[in-house]
Amino acid sequence: MELKEKIKKEIDLIPEEYLPQLEQYLNAIKCRKRRRLCIKKIHLKGKYDNLKIRKLAYE
Repeated sequence: MELKEKIKKEIDLIPEEYLPQLEQYLNAIKCRKRRRLCIKKIHLKGKYDNLKIRKLAYE
């Protein structure tokens, strides 16, 4: 929790004109995390469903 409190104190010291940029930055970080979690998988009941295709491609 020390890091979180330290970050909050630093945010309090930022001038008002930079707050919109900070908000955009924080929203960009949140969006990146959401995109990474949404990986779509399609199982077609074929021979490649349970394989690691990337590993197979580089062999």
